[in-house]
Amino acid sequence: MQINSDKIEFLVGNAEVLEKSAETPVLPMFSEQMKSFLSDLSRELFADPRSKGYKDVLSYAYWIRSSSLQQAESRHNDVDMRLGRGLALHIAPSNVPVNFAVSMTSSALAGNISVVRLSSKQFVQADIICSAMERLLTSSHTALRTYFCIIRYPHDPEITGWLSSMCDIRIIWGGDRTINEVRALPLPTRAIEMTFADRFSAAVINSDEYLVQDSKKVAEGFYTDTYYTDQNACSSPRFVIWTGNSVPEARERFWEALAELVDRDYDMQPLQAVDKYTAVCAAGMSMDGIKLISSGNRIVRAELERLTPDVMKFKTGGGLFFEYTASSLEEIVPILTKQCQTLSLLGISVKDVKELVFRNGVRGCDRIVPLGQTMGLEFIWDGFRMIETMTRYMYYDK
Repeated sequence: MQINSDKIEFLVGNAEVLEKSAETPVLPMFSEQMKSFLSDLSRELFADPRSKGYKDVLSYAYWIRSSSLQQAESRHNDVDMRLGRGLALHIAPSNVPVNFAVSMTSSALAGNISVVRLSSKQFVQADIICSAMERLLTSSHTALRTYFCIIRYPHDPEITGWLSSMCDIRIIWGGDRTINEVRALPLPTRAIEMTFADRFSAAVINSDEYLVQDSKKVAEGFYTDTYYTDQNACSSPRFVIWTGNSVPEARERFWEALAELVDRDYDMQPLQAVDKYTAVCAAGMSMDGIKLISSGNRIVRAELERLTPDVMKFKTGGGLFFEYTASSLEEIVPILTKQCQTLSLLGISVKDVKELVFRNGVRGCDRIVPLGQTMGLEFIWDGFRMIETMTRYMYYDK
């Protein structure tokens, strides 16, 4: 089957690279070639003056530096038994600019060839990363030229179907509708699929511990978790759950510190204010026990009498938070559904949360991190060990 490549915009690679991608040999897991390329990409990104304006680009550059890759490799004791599966097709999301690079990096370290379809939404961060990759792949790393192809094209099932017919792994990031549409396109019989759907996250804060913290520093971390991506990232907290004996005082200080930061740094669009209030009103009409607490247009809070997963049907971004005061951790179990991804903690024991998850056999909560670190880049996501899942395990008797 031939596809008209005139419909495709190439940010990294070209039509020839794309056509050869299904025949390119796989590499071992954590190959020296890929580690060298990624560490050079890190230096290239740090040297680009445009990167300084984007925290997520700098975070990605830091994540793929040589020492970080060595640490990641050291956590695996079977590297010599794993190699790439083949061609990995990545359908990148439209809500997190650097997500495509995280998916691609996991695939590259697994030893695969990556074809990445970017959203039609334009992000400067993607342009910075792609231009740096293209410079390296046409100069010092030409041997890896056929291992990366990053493209854009309008919604076209024919092109996506063609790419799917060649791939050995399909990785889909997006909402349920996107996933279902792509899943309708057949894969080769031995291909595997990884899907990353819409999910929500929550912050759990011990009020007593919060009051001994630097409120400005905590606000900065929570701002990065939420407002930096307009809460569009699945890892961005939408619930704020309070525990401890000093909840009223802690809440007041927490939201005041955040409001000061948001008023200074956040550029809110008028439509976002309307959407947030609309979501709260819709929730109030269909559920009992919701109380609107106004902290201004930039922060909209809705207090809940009880926790229920139903409230997440009314989510929107840009600073809408549902709040709840819990007398014990057991009260958060109802929201730990399959849709719950990350719990970020302040003053709460990770051990206690882990035991809660295992004791109740919940289907959600794949990730526990400190408050302020939900946007951290990791090789484990949504319950997948990304690199291992993208590899083929070759058994032999050592």
